Order: sequence, then structure tokens, then C-alpha cells
Amino acid sequence: MKCTFCVDRIDEAAVTGRTPGVHPEVTPACVNSCISGAMEFGDIDDPASNVSRLLGETQHFRMHEELGTEPGVYYIWDKS
Repeated sequence: MKCTFCVDRIDEAAVTGRTPGVHPEVTPACVNSCISGAMEFGDIDDPASNVSRLLGETQHFRMHEELGTEPGVYYIWDKS
């Protein structure tokens, strides 16, 4: 089954005014439960969001971006 990024939580954020990636109750469950902190979620168009900052500071890629499907998952690539 394909991941929906817990769309029910994101829909709740739109109704309650909370922000996914900031407020845990409207952030996808996988991000909340990732004990290593390896997953982030947020608004890439908001320059103040943790996701935008992280992508601005690191080298990253999206799987099969060449297909033109605009994938929403970014992978951080630590080249060291």
C-alpha cells in the first residue's frame, strides 16, 4: 500500500491551524516515531521551515526525478 503521509493528520492541521512538522499531533506518524531523527516533514515552500533549511544546507536528491512526476520525498546525500 502506498504511503499517504498520514493525510488524515495533515487534513486536521488545515482545520485546526497547527503545522505538520512542528506540531506532533498533525505530523506523519513515521516522523514522530523515528527515534534517530532521520526523518523530517514540513513545508518546503516556507523558508523558515526545518525542511527548507535542511535542504538548503545539504546535498540531496529525489528518486527518479527524471520521470517528471515531481516526487515529494527528498533524500539527503552525505558524500563524506
